[in-house]
Amino acid sequence: MFKAPPLKPDSDQMLHLDALRIVGAVMIVVFHFNRLINLDGRWQLADDTIKSFSLVVDLFFVISGYVMAAIYTGRLTTPVQYGDFLKKRVARLGPLHWLTLGVFILIAAAGGAGLVNDRDPPRYDVSCIVPNLLFVHAWGVCHAQTWNFVSWAISAEMGMYLALPLLFLITARGPVWTAVAAVASLALLAWISRDGRTFSQWTYDFGVARAVPGFLLGMLAWQVRPWLARLPLAPWVMWGLLAAFCVASCLGAPRGALLLVIYAVGFAGVAADASAKPGRVTLWLAPWAQLSFTLYLLHPIALKIALNWVGLGMWRLNGDAMRLWVLVWVILLIPISYVSLMLFERPARDWIAKLGKR
Repeated sequence: MFKAPPLKPDSDQMLHLDALRIVGAVMIVVFHFNRLINLDGRWQLADDTIKSFSLVVDLFFVISGYVMAAIYTGRLTTPVQYGDFLKKRVARLGPLHWLTLGVFILIAAAGGAGLVNDRDPPRYDVSCIVPNLLFVHAWGVCHAQTWNFVSWAISAEMGMYLALPLLFLITARGPVWTAVAAVASLALLAWISRDGRTFSQWTYDFGVARAVPGFLLGMLAWQVRPWLARLPLAPWVMWGLLAAFCVASCLGAPRGALLLVIYAVGFAGVAADASAKPGRVTLWLAPWAQLSFTLYLLHPIALKIALNWVGLGMWRLNGDAMRLWVLVWVILLIPISYVSLMLFERPARDWIAKLGKR
């Protein structure tokens, strides 16, 4: 009989960052559900605010860079260690990514066979199945966001993992060099942004490059955490900056300024973990961060089937009825993600980790 083990943080040293991870994952879900929230035009203020929530992905890059620096600094010095690291990363990201890719391939096949009214050639680009399988679909090899469209960020993360030994060559020279590299990459991307789109909007079109500044800033935060620990009232600063991001989004602040606020939220989270005991809210939120990755990859399936097909197509919901249906699925995704984590992802991760070992 299946027992429901409790969710536990991987470490008690990053609880504020864990709290940010789960809050950020929910914000991303709301961002992608947003077009159904304001179908009747009565929630325009919320709509204007939520449109900037896509920048929360850049907060994930900061947190990822910090975690990688905290765990692997000085530990990837041989090809064997590097290979083992990549194997663990594939075991962590691969199973659910490949499963959700398979779900969208079935959806495309059903649409092509006329079983459902769902045809979207740019999204269901057969030529981009292999890049998705290999985690390279955010490296400029595809012409649109394909299949499970949010997985571009997983591709960008994998690019950072592959480049991690090179990034450690930079960080080994000290925080000044890390800061210079982070700022230089940020300035370069801002300069080469094309077609009137800032680099913080890149996804399939070199989203891997978009991840570089945030990842480096996360590694820098690891290096300067003793200084960040001096920040007074760091947890309040962290939540205050996140609130300021929402208010500034509502007021129509420039996307570049909002991106800098998101980076600051990540640094404040590091400061909070380095200097303060977690409060009740953080302690309650932190274990749920175990579901953030699952929630991120599963919610496009709920968007496609439960909200678009059922809510919009079959039931023709609008206004408050659709908003209630969206809220129901934001809540339902939590237990669904838990079941996925416990019954599929962790067993699959353990199986991959054991490959090649006696």
